[in-house]
Amino acid sequence: MVEKIALNEQELEAKLQSMAPEWKTGKNEKGVPFIERVYHASKFMEGIAFVGKVAQAAEDNNHHPDILIHYKRISVRYWTHTVSGVTLADVQMAQKIDPLF
Repeated sequence: MVEKIALNEQELEAKLQSMAPEWKTGKNEKGVPFIERVYHASKFMEGIAFVGKVAQAAEDNNHHPDILIHYKRISVRYWTHTVSGVTLADVQMAQKIDPLF
């Protein structure tokens, strides 16, 4: 895993554009930046199977997201708690997760 240093807004936008263009940036209720992608499964169990793949990738890389399941809509959100921001490791996980869907 890469060194965990928070990316500034320009660095983050550039990394997302080149590595995980479907992911969007945001800030939580405390103003901490995150990246997130919402996936739409065709069936509930398809979404649950995807969540299992995300969980395994997260465990394999020891870098875990927040996952919200709302029927066939799955939101995956990453940020690094220890730096209160988004790191290259978060973007790399986004890049690893996209092909799993």
